[in-house]
Parts: sequence; C-alpha cells; structure tokens
Amino acid sequence: MAVARRKVGRTTRKTTSKNTLAAPRRKVAVRKPSPIGEDRLLRALQLGLFNTVSSAEGEGRSPIGVAAVFVQLFLQLTKVQAVALYVRDEQTREMTCLAEAGSSDPSVTELWQEGLKKSEQNAQIVSGELHGVRLHRIGRLDGVVMFRAGKSQRLPSRKLLSLLTSVEPWLAVLLDHARLTVKYAAKILRIQHMEQVSDILNSSLAEDEKLRRALDAAVRLVEAEAGALFLVATDGTLNLSAIGGERSSGLTSLQSTIAAGVYRTGQAVLITQGRQDPRLVAGQGWQAALSVASLVSVPVRMGAKAVGVLEVVNRRSGKPFSNWDVLELASLSNQFGLAIDNLRRGAGGNRG
Repeated sequence: MAVARRKVGRTTRKTTSKNTLAAPRRKVAVRKPSPIGEDRLLRALQLGLFNTVSSAEGEGRSPIGVAAVFVQLFLQLTKVQAVALYVRDEQTREMTCLAEAGSSDPSVTELWQEGLKKSEQNAQIVSGELHGVRLHRIGRLDGVVMFRAGKSQRLPSRKLLSLLTSVEPWLAVLLDHARLTVKYAAKILRIQHMEQVSDILNSSLAEDEKLRRALDAAVRLVEAEAGALFLVATDGTLNLSAIGGERSSGLTSLQSTIAAGVYRTGQAVLITQGRQDPRLVAGQGWQAALSVASLVSVPVRMGAKAVGVLEVVNRRSGKPFSNWDVLELASLSNQFGLAIDNLRRGAGGNRG
C-alpha cells in the first residue's frame, strides 16, 4: 500500500506538474492597445496650442504662427497624410494658405483648391481622401482646415472630421485673437512713425532735409516701396520736392499724372489693381521705374488751399493699400502742409 500510495502520489504530482506546464499553452486573447480617442486628441491639440501661444513672442503669436503650430500638432497626433489651414484675407477676400504640413506631393495643392471650392457651399468637406471644416467668425466664412487621409492615421476619417468640428470654434477664436494682436502691434508702430514725422517737421533741419526725412517716415508708416512729395511752384506747376523708399534709388525726376489729378481735384486716389488700371500708363511716371501694383495719392493742404501731393506706391508685402492707409496719409499730409506753411512764412519774414 505504501508503494501504491507513493505511485499515486507521484502520479498526482506528475499530473499536477503537467497541468501546470500546459497552462501557458492555452490560447489567451491578446489585449490590443486601445486607439487614441477623440477627447484625448482634442485635449492634446488645445493644450499644445495654448502652451505654444502663451509662451510665443513676435511671429509666434501671429495667425501664421498659430496656424503652423496647429497643423504640426494635428499631423503628429493623427498621422494623416497632409493637413492645411487657409484663412480669408481681410483686404483681398482671397483664401490664403497660412500653414500646411505633411506630404509635398503636387497633387495635394490641387486637393486643397478643390476643398476651398467645396467649402463655399458646405460647412463640412467630405470627398474621397479629402476632409475638412470651415472656420467661422461672426457668422461668415473665414477659413478652412483640411486634411488628406493616410493609411497610418490613428482614427477613421469620420472621427477626425468630428475632431476638427469640435476644435474649430476654439481655433477660430485663437486665430482671431492673433490677428488682433498683430493689428494692435502694427497700430502702435504706426503711431510711433506718425510722431516721428511730426518731430522731423518741427525740427530745426534745413527745408530739403526736413521734407526728405519726413517723407521716408511716411513711406515706412504704410510699408510702401517708394514715395514722393510734389509741391506747387510759383508758376503753378507741380514739381517733385522729395523722393524716398527702398525702390526710389536712381529716380531723380518724376512726373505723376495721378498726382496732378489729385492736386487739381483735391480728392485722394486709391489704386488697388495697378496692372489693370488705365490711369497708369506703361513707361510713364512711376511705371518708368517700377511696376505699380497699388498706389495712394493724397493732397497736401495749407489750410483750405492745396499746395502739393503726397504719393506712395506698392506695399512691401505685396498686398494692396487700404482705405486706412489713405486716412493715415491724409493725416500726415496735413502735417506736411503746416510745416510747409511755417517754412514759407519764415522765408517771407527773413526776406522782409
């Protein structure tokens, strides 16, 4: 019996051992990692943008800086093939690409253009690999965020589209805030330029140097490539008194039919599409030295009497001048008029 017990005991131990060894061989369901959720992606996008914008300086707080951060974050988190953010320009009303990331395939650009057309009719864009949503501000179309689906993206395109819809109001506000920040910074800079013009015109510099420096400051104020000050001579002709700007080198004489018309009528002129404007003739005036895309011409008055014209051409950024530029130059032209009046009074007193 003892032997039998030992055998049973051994058998039992062996059986137990075999069962223990066999256990790992059973098919166990492998737990796959759960895919990243929309909520987590949304929080990551918001946090990444907030952290970047709050610590950014200069260009980082501009609409371009915000857009660049967003598309890079979206690409990194979602693994789509490409993503782009377009915003409508406030002056030209055209959609401008602020930032894009991902594939550089030329077909992507064509895809973005297709999306822009579809966005004019639909709040959401769903067309094959292309998906996107419109950015709204005060109830109007303000921009578009689009992505091209990829094989390795972390969520289905419909869920990524839902993600864009969720983040869109927040992103639109952030872009609008960045736009206002840039505007305020530009406004402060313009005020400084206007003060500089005033200081120069009231300085003790010689007349020619005073007008030249004041003109340079006026050109910088509206970010123009070149500008000119025309004053009326005693015989009634409108002559070039000063010229300035980075594109003015080599220009020693200049006749402007636009300036002559402004002096005659007393009405300011704004040209935003110079290449199609019949008032600008090839080879004449500014056109003899450079191609004029945009122009502002305002009268210089001494009291109620026009004594000259202040004229600038081409904004350095390539964008056209605006009505705001006309108002600011008109304000400066009044300072020029007062300075010229004082100069002439002083010259008359010296002659007396």
